[in-house]
Amino acid sequence: MVQRDGWAAVRRRVAPVMLVTVTLGVFVAYRPATAGGQTPPGADPGKATSLVPNSGFDAGDRAGHPIGWAVEGDESGANIVNLSAYRTAGLGSLEVSARGTAVTVSSDRIVAAAGREYRVSAKVKGKSGEPAALSLDFTGFDGTDLGDHAAAPESSTDWRTVTVSGVAPAGTANVTVRIAAGDEGVSYWDEVNLAEAAPAYDPNLGSARELFLDDYRIASSKDVGRVVHPARKLPEPVIRPDHPWESSAYTYGSVFKIGGVYRLWYDCNNDVAPGYYLCYAESRDGRTWTKPLGRGSVGYKDIPASKTNIVIAGGGTIAYNPDAAPERRFALMQFHSGVVNQTLGYYVYFSKDGYDWTPGEDTPALLDGDVSQVTWDPRTKRYIATIKKRMFTSRTPGIYDRAAFVSTSKDFLTWSTPQLAVAGDHADDGAAEALNGLEGQIYGMPVLPYESTYVGIPWVFLTTDYVTGSQASAGAGPVLPQVASSRDLTDWSRPVRDPVIRPGDPGAWDDGALYTSSNALVSDRTVTMYYGAFNAGHGGQDQTAPNPDTYVGQTGMATWRRDGFVSLTNASTPGAGEPGELTTKPVVFHGDALKVNAVVHSRGSLTVEVLDAADDTPVPGYAAKDAIPVTGDQYAATVRWKGGRSLASLSGRQVRFRFHLTGTDLYSYWVPPAG
Repeated sequence: MVQRDGWAAVRRRVAPVMLVTVTLGVFVAYRPATAGGQTPPGADPGKATSLVPNSGFDAGDRAGHPIGWAVEGDESGANIVNLSAYRTAGLGSLEVSARGTAVTVSSDRIVAAAGREYRVSAKVKGKSGEPAALSLDFTGFDGTDLGDHAAAPESSTDWRTVTVSGVAPAGTANVTVRIAAGDEGVSYWDEVNLAEAAPAYDPNLGSARELFLDDYRIASSKDVGRVVHPARKLPEPVIRPDHPWESSAYTYGSVFKIGGVYRLWYDCNNDVAPGYYLCYAESRDGRTWTKPLGRGSVGYKDIPASKTNIVIAGGGTIAYNPDAAPERRFALMQFHSGVVNQTLGYYVYFSKDGYDWTPGEDTPALLDGDVSQVTWDPRTKRYIATIKKRMFTSRTPGIYDRAAFVSTSKDFLTWSTPQLAVAGDHADDGAAEALNGLEGQIYGMPVLPYESTYVGIPWVFLTTDYVTGSQASAGAGPVLPQVASSRDLTDWSRPVRDPVIRPGDPGAWDDGALYTSSNALVSDRTVTMYYGAFNAGHGGQDQTAPNPDTYVGQTGMATWRRDGFVSLTNASTPGAGEPGELTTKPVVFHGDALKVNAVVHSRGSLTVEVLDAADDTPVPGYAAKDAIPVTGDQYAATVRWKGGRSLASLSGRQVRFRFHLTGTDLYSYWVPPAG
């Protein structure tokens, strides 16, 4: 990363500022809960939180510096203090003391998006001299300084609120909050709040299902929370390495059901350069697989292509577009090594059958490497690629920071400029530290076009060290698939961080690093995703252990209930605990029935009332007292009210839904077209 001068923000006290205010009030119309990148974890549904960690300066390291923030310059000039006269909330505040030498306190980098407006506010109180300045700093994915917006508050011994906003310029990947001082002076800082301007909200509900992976349609909630539901896994792998050219057989690949046949492409490792190949398998039921020989044109040593199931040298993932020209219905993206920023990158291939491949171009379609996932989005008629780019922003010097970038294309040849989507943050770093490790990174991220949203499956790599295992020079530690979502492929929500596919218990074939296919198969009741798993973490088996096991990857099958990655949950029972409540933002629908996918547990209930969006009063006949409870395990239950009322009379009218939950997991809701 190219380091910027932390003192520059103070020198440029007249830098362009879109909005600078010093006031006793607070700002509205901004949404701290979702950034142009990813949501911080732990936020209650519908409740705003600051994007920066340790925003109240309540936790410090042993040097007294705030955790989640970096101190540059005179390190003795930035300290956490616990003085009642110099804090506004919580336990502490940040004292910035300049004595003729610059000192800058910078937050962790936050994923941001070009063209989005960001605003930071903070409480500041002066003690002597000139107070420090507050700024927003935007950087590109390679660390390039793209400019800042700064405010220099007037000196005051009363608490004031200083606010700075700015639009992220083209090429932005991150935004950083800085508090910097150069002139003589002592000031105190508290309650830093970084938010992104709320996007335009569309109340039109459409007919697609609304999941609870983000806060887009949530106005408020009480006594409910998001719960991750890990997939049910088959106990044994469905594809094992059982051919001479397979030392491992794991899927980074793709799987489709075409004409009643499940077709799966997976990676196999062997001892012939490039060392990994794309192989083919098929099945009639998705569980029992065969490996047809002779479909491709790649052999192995003295074994001819007619006796292997290898379809192309190298790995990669495949997008299937049934509407494309016959010779381009299958599209493959594959990484090739080479010269950085020239020939190192992602190359594309096309095939009519998924067996024989023709190169698209002789130059990379996208630069960098080495993991990619691709899919075809039939809703927007475009391809989506998530790729890994090389950001030298990790905690470990000289090691690039793995992160997921998103790019789109209409023809699979010409791609949009990749935008940073999901990166490891302080919560991922904390998860690695809980393993006595170093940091969290995003190894890859398939994107699934799913109902009203895009579901991302970020592979979170909790790097523990660089010494354990035969491949530890690239980092050791578990790789855990989690869940993310986006409405536009730019803003990404990650409010929960539990694995959606859990590794097996110690000794299981999948107790180490887990990866997934680039797509999922959706039926009326299930979502199925195939995953690649190794019997150790990313670094391989510990070679210092007695009789170390062979490091091997295999392919498994994971299944969720339909919409079942995350539920909105209330765990009360009648008379014990508190019932939950969730209210949507205003919605407009065109249908006559509200459907829910929910599990209502024993003695629980789920009811819905409809509110007039203008004044939030119950619509007559649709109040809570009129609602008939939904009970049991329901994949598509119709919500009912007394008197047999349907929603037909409310079609086209702006209303809110208020869900009342007792002992319920609510996965989704939707209003299908009438009839």
